[in-house]
Amino acid sequence: MKIMSLAGGLPHYYNLVLNKLQRDYGVEVCVVVPTEKGATLGAGVYTSDKGIEFKVFRREEYTTYYGKKFFRGLKELILAEKPDVLMVNWPYQASFVFYPGWYRFLRKNNVAIISKEIPFQVPHYDNAISYYLQGGGVTENNQAHQSNPSLLARLKFFIVRETRKRFSNLVDAHINYLDEAVALHRSYDVPAEKVFITANSPDTDALLATANELKDVAANPFRLLHIGRLVKWKQVDLLIEATIALRAKYPQTELSIVGDGPELEALKAQASGHDFIQFHGGIYDPKELGKITCESGIYVLAGMGGLSINEAMCFSKPVVCSVADGTEKRLVREGYNGHYFESGSLESLQEVIEKLFAQPENIALMGQRSREIIEKEINIHSVLGNYMEAFQWAVGSR
Repeated sequence: MKIMSLAGGLPHYYNLVLNKLQRDYGVEVCVVVPTEKGATLGAGVYTSDKGIEFKVFRREEYTTYYGKKFFRGLKELILAEKPDVLMVNWPYQASFVFYPGWYRFLRKNNVAIISKEIPFQVPHYDNAISYYLQGGGVTENNQAHQSNPSLLARLKFFIVRETRKRFSNLVDAHINYLDEAVALHRSYDVPAEKVFITANSPDTDALLATANELKDVAANPFRLLHIGRLVKWKQVDLLIEATIALRAKYPQTELSIVGDGPELEALKAQASGHDFIQFHGGIYDPKELGKITCESGIYVLAGMGGLSINEAMCFSKPVVCSVADGTEKRLVREGYNGHYFESGSLESLQEVIEKLFAQPENIALMGQRSREIIEKEINIHSVLGNYMEAFQWAVGSR
């Protein structure tokens, strides 16, 4: 089976997943990415060609007449490569609606179509127009989209809703991370059997192997850890505030911040004068990042994110989080391997961290449970097994 994926870039963590899909599951993988930095990639996303085992094709990404991005030269590439499945995410899915000839071309050439996304900010069909009119969802800058009650906006959001409904029913299968995706797609008239819930995972085999190598590294149970891009919706500023407040009661409190992004300088200014808060910058070497993780006691995701939860759990860390991209719902079990706090609340964040600090013996126990969840339930094998089910369904339904 041959899979072609359209992507805004080559995030280093996803390259490892695609490598494993090709190496261990007998799937030939090729990825189409923009010749320049993709317009759909978030600020500070680290991309890399290093270690890639699958084919990569670079094509010009252009702005279509309907305002979204697409690639030039795809038809010629598909005729040359002959994929069995084309896997697309937003905004490339809109092409099936606004370029009907493109959709017919794929059907004529017997290419199955899969939509892959994390629809954590996609409203149900009946609520879609009011959701958009009220500025539903947030941006990377942690700002709500501007509300607009005008008639023109209402027309625009009607088109957005109907476009989603149309392409959702044109594709052969959906791959999503959220359990709620079945009900969400059902509201757009998509049959439940076309929706495959995969959860979310990096290459947990590689992470667990690194964790085993570093098993003797000593941890400070009072050291908090953040790993991820430094953008506003990660709410690292909230974590810094909590750390400073907790330090007054628990002098062992520390915070390690791993990542780079547009908020780096502002966060450094906020933490100025507090030498127990350390900025490591962007680290992508697995062993170096693993060592920093092992030296920490608790992983805290103060805002949006996903895969960093899986990674921390591979290193036997309890997780504190609130509302993320949906990854947390399967992985973090309240009081078992972590705690949830009220989104955006400094008081709530401090409270749940202090709950762990007050009983440091529970930190190691919850961390052990985190690793067991990865080993026994949600890992690269369970996720790629779900991918294969979706691929086989899509190919069989052509």
